[in-house]
Amino acid sequence: MLFLFNDVVFDLGDLKSVLRSGKLPLSPAQIESLTAGQLNSLVREAVFSDPFIAHNKPEHVRHMVALISFVAPGANALLAVRPDGATHFNEVGLRYANVTITTLASLWRDQEDGHLTANQINDQVWLAA
Repeated sequence: MLFLFNDVVFDLGDLKSVLRSGKLPLSPAQIESLTAGQLNSLVREAVFSDPFIAHNKPEHVRHMVALISFVAPGANALLAVRPDGATHFNEVGLRYANVTITTLASLWRDQEDGHLTANQINDQVWLAA
């Protein structure tokens, strides 16, 4: 399973394996009861703390997008932006999308080849959504 977080495509593999890996700081019961609002707060807090978290802590983000995929199964892309001058995590903007698997696979391939650009992502995902 592929998931685009900002400008990085993550290959989650088997979603259940990621969620049950024991690397999440949440118990299975907490994962099951996680709401979309709680998850949005977690994402906002993470991006507020580190706007480049997808690059700086990819394993952390991999687990976060697994949670997103579990809580919001239709979403497979997220744009999370901390505005310049933001003073609180609630100011982080979130935009979810459902992107075709062919588009995600193309972006993944370009990322693996070292050719993926933010303009390409914007054109193929966010302007098309």
